[in-house]
Amino acid sequence: MVERWRKETHCFNFREGECTITLKDIAILTDLPIDGDVVCVDSTPPPKVVANMSGWQHFIWTVTGLCPPEKGDHDANGHPPLSKGQLSIMWLTAEIRRKHNPEFGGIPLTEESSERDKEIYARIYILGMIGGVFFPKKSNNLISNSWLKIILGSWDDLGNLSWASACLAQLYRSLCNASARAVKEIDGAMFIVQFWAWEHLQWIAPKVDPDKDWGPDHPLRHEAYDCR
Repeated sequence: MVERWRKETHCFNFREGECTITLKDIAILTDLPIDGDVVCVDSTPPPKVVANMSGWQHFIWTVTGLCPPEKGDHDANGHPPLSKGQLSIMWLTAEIRRKHNPEFGGIPLTEESSERDKEIYARIYILGMIGGVFFPKKSNNLISNSWLKIILGSWDDLGNLSWASACLAQLYRSLCNASARAVKEIDGAMFIVQFWAWEHLQWIAPKVDPDKDWGPDHPLRHEAYDCR
């Protein structure tokens, strides 16, 4: 698919003609919202407000309740928790697991947990979705600290952003970068390319049971189309 991508037209070039992934495809496949404000990240480092923390360390602590060390610690992939404006998702999930998993001496998250703990857990989950699913880097582990400023916004603000258009723009850029001859890796939401191809290119699509009942009682009936 990448070899058939033409960055001049943002289209896949097939023998039968050209076609591309559209905003409507993203909305149907992922159920991400189309309408809303533009997703715009601010990479300006926050000012230092605590003597023993850098600006990013204090900001990450505000959002997640966890303070990543800048030196002396690494995650399972050998990445430092905080480096060059990027945060390790693997370190973040390991820390939150240690905090809430009883097997590691943590306190489970329940209905009786504080609103602060619930909010932190939800924001970390969203960070994981952003950095590991919809806007992943080539490492599939590091996420730009710039996303934290969006995550710290109100829940209404998060829900009123056009996440589908941001995801499509990032996907186009990833395909354009990867189509260069010397590039051997790709980032971005590649699962969308796969599911889009399965839906539109019948010669590579997996076989689907034509008698499959997607009635109102099916557990995936109301999920994003990708889940099927």
